[in-house]
Amino acid sequence: MAIARIDPAYARRYTPPAARRAALERQRSTIFSGRALVLGLVAAGALLQHTLVSMPLEPQPVRPGFLSPSAVLAAPAPRPAQAPLRAIAAAPKTSTITAITAPRLPAVLPRAGSRTSLAAPVQAPKLSKLSVVLPPVGVFGDAHRVALSANLDGALMHAPSVSVAAIRAALQAAGSPALDAAYADHKDAAEYIWDSGRVLGVDPAVVMAIFQHESAFGTRGMARDTRSVGNIRPLPGQPQLNGYRLYASWQQGIDDCYRLLRSYAANGAGTIPQAIPVWAPPSDNNDDSAYIASVLDTMSALYAASAKL
Repeated sequence: MAIARIDPAYARRYTPPAARRAALERQRSTIFSGRALVLGLVAAGALLQHTLVSMPLEPQPVRPGFLSPSAVLAAPAPRPAQAPLRAIAAAPKTSTITAITAPRLPAVLPRAGSRTSLAAPVQAPKLSKLSVVLPPVGVFGDAHRVALSANLDGALMHAPSVSVAAIRAALQAAGSPALDAAYADHKDAAEYIWDSGRVLGVDPAVVMAIFQHESAFGTRGMARDTRSVGNIRPLPGQPQLNGYRLYASWQQGIDDCYRLLRSYAANGAGTIPQAIPVWAPPSDNNDDSAYIASVLDTMSALYAASAKL
């Protein structure tokens, strides 16, 4: 009897088509999964390396003036701006004086009559928001209170053309009673006159020249009792003595003179030749030509003295 032989090797090699396809799919899936795992490990390693490089373990120093977001959130809210300081006449004891904006005179300045009609600027001065930081009181600060530039045209609104040393020397030479008075911020008369002019924009040399012409720096005439730097006439109801405005202190007299000069400049009388005929009209027994020459000569002398002291 014939017996059929089956080759074992052939049987193992034989696979139906469906089984062969399934084997190929399993092989491809295994290869894809392996590649995905390798790519994932590479990406994770790169991310970890970037994190370690960009975030060092030790804290980094903060640059001056730099605030982190957390510091900004934790920072307190800014305080509102402070209100302007009071006027110089009642200035608190501080090294900053707030400028005063004087009320305006009429559009057309009168050029006749006595100075009674010109005292309007002393009424209700308004405060402006402009303030100027001044040098400290004393010898160190006085070294910075110098003549900043010459005032050849006699302009009212001008940088100081006189130094505090020249102001002090002129007052001392005349024996001015203004030197013995008390002023804001513990200043002496010279420092107060220079600082007030610097803040208000009026040349202190103009005030000093008018002070010299009117009363020889407070040593002659009614100014000895009224403490009026410019011999200003009063308005009805204002304190007065023998027809002149009476002030409680030399500081108030200085402040009023500055305010009046600012008002003149604001209304077109911005130089000594323009302001004096209004400040001291001929109808009030004044020689305007001599007055103008006297003021300009005193200003020139103060500027020359400032270069020597």
